[in-house]
Amino acid sequence: MKIDPELSRATAELRLSYPNYTLESYQFVSNAVSSTIAKLAAHRHISAAELLVGIRDHAHEQYGAVAPLVMDKLGLRTSRNVGEVVYLLISVEVLSASPEDSPDDFNVPFSWDYPAEEETSRPELPFLDA
Repeated sequence: MKIDPELSRATAELRLSYPNYTLESYQFVSNAVSSTIAKLAAHRHISAAELLVGIRDHAHEQYGAVAPLVMDKLGLRTSRNVGEVVYLLISVEVLSASPEDSPDDFNVPFSWDYPAEEETSRPELPFLDA
């Protein structure tokens, strides 16, 4: 993952105050938000629930079946962790929120794995030749 120097500067103080999250954690969430918004038919506000699905999809697009392990390594274990990083990025004006948005919107059941009904769209890891 290529690190954005602007994001590095914007999150320097956050990383000291919140050591559970690395620069890569912030970079991943920022990229995932951008990717989620780019997939919309028209630019609009997205809810926490939509964002969580988009972030999960981005994780699987980037890391395939090992996405849950990578997210764990980034400290993004729960929807609450994702929400915290989102709101920390809002606090340094990397992301924005609507007045009706709340960090509590991220306190929902969530898994980095796809639900069984979405299993057919789950990315596959390519087999490697020995």
